[in-house]
Amino acid sequence: MDDDQDFGGISSEEIADFVRSLAAPPSEAGATPTARFSRHVSNLIFVRAAYGESKTFSVFLRSEALADDVTRCECVEFPLLKNGSDPVAGRIWISTASLTTTFEAKLAWSDQTSLFQAIRDAGLGAMPALVVDWRTGAPIGTLYREGLSNATQSEQVIFAELPISPVDLKGVLDRFYDRSLRTPALVVEGHAMRIWSEANKGIPEPRPEERIQGRLSDFLKSAFPRYDVRSETQTADGRADIIVYRKDTTAGNLPATVTHWVLELKALCDMTSTGNAVPMANVPTAISDGLDQAIAYKSRLNAVNAALCCFDMQKEEEDEKSLFGHIDEDAKNANIHLWRWYLYRHTKASRKQNIKSGSI
Repeated sequence: MDDDQDFGGISSEEIADFVRSLAAPPSEAGATPTARFSRHVSNLIFVRAAYGESKTFSVFLRSEALADDVTRCECVEFPLLKNGSDPVAGRIWISTASLTTTFEAKLAWSDQTSLFQAIRDAGLGAMPALVVDWRTGAPIGTLYREGLSNATQSEQVIFAELPISPVDLKGVLDRFYDRSLRTPALVVEGHAMRIWSEANKGIPEPRPEERIQGRLSDFLKSAFPRYDVRSETQTADGRADIIVYRKDTTAGNLPATVTHWVLELKALCDMTSTGNAVPMANVPTAISDGLDQAIAYKSRLNAVNAALCCFDMQKEEEDEKSLFGHIDEDAKNANIHLWRWYLYRHTKASRKQNIKSGSI
């Protein structure tokens, strides 16, 4: 965009300055380096969008050894890129999780295909990458945690501060499940905290809900970098597992916090962590308790939305209609979403289900 372009007498620079004043990054507490990277890049994109960047791509690569990585190709340092005053579209950037200093990688590319290949050819394909597509006007983000050399593993990053719809949140939770929980092999990938003690026997680790909660919180921080995510929020009715919220202002320009989502998590097991059988009646009771908690926390926190998220670790897979039949009406009356995912005990069983459903 030309420097002298204006919008109704207000210059693009004035707009960007105003946006920058609102763009303090949400909290990074407890976030992994990749989640922190996603949030810092999001803040930069939020500022740069006010300048009207468009038509092309940006790639941000997270380095753990910046001094070494920038020697792989010709690079130019931009120590103040994080401030948002420099264009970022049409360029490849290498930085740390905090964007303390950033280098532009001078690689030759002309389209998305050659862009990805140039990064791989430069030996940068294993670095976590956040790709920004500016072509639609509103930037679209895609996060590749394992780098562009494994481009089949990707996650959407939502830069907008619009309310998070049930469809958007459920989509992120589905990707989290497919990426991290569906099979025992995925659960332990990347030295992540284990959910199963002995998956083939159906024995979970102690407190599996808390283990899922920690991994999910970080995933949400990456996917919704303009929002804050907090675990174990204390209320008068107990601790809410996960809340997704954002700082805002009231009509009177006073600071406020809006809780957009409350997520109550339940791990449904038929075995204890010590290998003892769980009575069959415990599962519907746990689901009913989960709904009661979701209703209470939504009310206490004045949340816009709430969902009961069940991670089914039982031997026999049960469909959602059967699982939630005894609470379905109450959930609808309270406007609580009911979502369920099944954790397979064997990769083979997951593969068969994918074939049966036509997923592969």
